[in-house]
Amino acid sequence: MRVWVRVGIVLVLCLTLGGLFVHAEMTEGKRSPYPGATDLSTGYESYVGQQVMVFGTVTETGDEMEINVESDGTALTLRVTGTKTAVEPGGVVQVYGTLEPEQTIAAERVEVVNSSRWAEFYKYGASAVGALGFLLLFFRYWRIDRETWTLEARDG
Repeated sequence: MRVWVRVGIVLVLCLTLGGLFVHAEMTEGKRSPYPGATDLSTGYESYVGQQVMVFGTVTETGDEMEINVESDGTALTLRVTGTKTAVEPGGVVQVYGTLEPEQTIAAERVEVVNSSRWAEFYKYGASAVGALGFLLLFFRYWRIDRETWTLEARDG
């Protein structure tokens, strides 16, 4: 296959990917049936009694948890009741439950996304080490032939 054909295929694939990015951004609000932080901050009382799902950073723990929910530059502090989830302040949680008056969520389910501030660094660090290991092994056994722009197995 000629180089210009490969370049054309790559260009078409990149344009398709860009179109999918635009589509995802334009339809983001329609994919979630739950109100976001922006909706809750502008019309909180109209959502009381409805099911909500929010992501938030834990600011306080104890019998109740307090989380800070941010979306589109809007911040909202909510109290979460009915949970005994072990998470440190600074951790990130996903809360699903019923919205109650006075900035409160009666949690039906709480999932810990990052249990502490360092969990995210560990997650990305482990991924980086795995990717580096893959690349080292890949280029140990394979090489790029720059004349034909193909991958070839290395000798023994």
